[in-house]
Amino acid sequence: MEAGGKPIIYYSIMAFHDRGDIETITLVVSQKNKAEIEEIIKKYRFPRGGKIVLGGKTRQESFARGLKAISKKAKEKDVVIVHNGANPLPSQSEIDETIKKTEEGGACITGHYINATVKEINGEHIVKTHDREKLFAAQTPQVAKYGIFVKALENAKKNKLKATDEAMLLEASGQKISYVEADENNFKITSLSDYERLKEILGEPPKDFRIGIGQDSHMFEDPGHNKKSCLTLAGIKIKNEPKLEANSDGDVVLHAIFNAISQALGKMSLGFYADEQCEKGVTDSKKYLEIILKKMEKEGFGINTVGLMIECRTPKIDPLTGKMKKSLSEILDIPTRRIGITATGGENLTAFGAGLGIQCFAIVSLKKS
Repeated sequence: MEAGGKPIIYYSIMAFHDRGDIETITLVVSQKNKAEIEEIIKKYRFPRGGKIVLGGKTRQESFARGLKAISKKAKEKDVVIVHNGANPLPSQSEIDETIKKTEEGGACITGHYINATVKEINGEHIVKTHDREKLFAAQTPQVAKYGIFVKALENAKKNKLKATDEAMLLEASGQKISYVEADENNFKITSLSDYERLKEILGEPPKDFRIGIGQDSHMFEDPGHNKKSCLTLAGIKIKNEPKLEANSDGDVVLHAIFNAISQALGKMSLGFYADEQCEKGVTDSKKYLEIILKKMEKEGFGINTVGLMIECRTPKIDPLTGKMKKSLSEILDIPTRRIGITATGGENLTAFGAGLGIQCFAIVSLKKS
């Protein structure tokens, strides 16, 4: 599978390939993916990652075959690093630290401290609660000196041990193992959510991700402070503020969002769709917005985020952002945390900063529903 335009295993190999202290890289693969991985090695020119070995039915068997593949060159005190192909983002610092501690004490692994309270169960009920201060979720790299790994495998064979990772083999042989906290981005790609997280870290936008920018502006009907007027903004009515001059209610926020969504979809601007509504006497901008929202849903998209930049002297926007976000959340059917609203007075450099009207810019991101 690919992330950021490259196969996941590319990143796993690269984490070790360009290090001066790594002599060889052996890839333990299945018969099914052998040809593909050989092609990856060739395509990305990994001269030190060219040795490929077929694995076994279990992780333990695969590890044994990988260790055997380096047995002719490896010396007893050489450091051997075992790493999951599905852990593409180990940090260089944790690799450095595991090597250092292995050279000092013989073995070291990486992992994450556990923040959740851990319960032991028996299939139906909770048996006990474990002290999370003494628990550590193992990741890779898992590292030991070659001779120590060999003895651990021999011990496992002798005692018919089935281990789920290399550290378990080492523990069973009586070897003391140091540990290093893994980087937060060093995690195993197991589920679809892990895969999506990886793509996000690598800066890859989701498939069918769209972005659009929209703008709208209106002058006030009465630039002065009309006590009887009512301003409509983001779908809310703001009393004692001058109304915007428009054929509709003049809601510049909803109009800008309309244009942003329409642009992201490759559709036309607000006027193309709203003029007909105006002729019918429809003045509620929420009704206009429904037109583009229906087109968006028809194409299988949903709103991901909305960002607004408003320029005006009046009203003061910051005190209104809570109400505006709540209103937009209901209209657009997205959480308020995905709506951002900022504002500026414009330092009187424009008509909007001078208090003659309101201008709004909107940027909207869409994603497949």
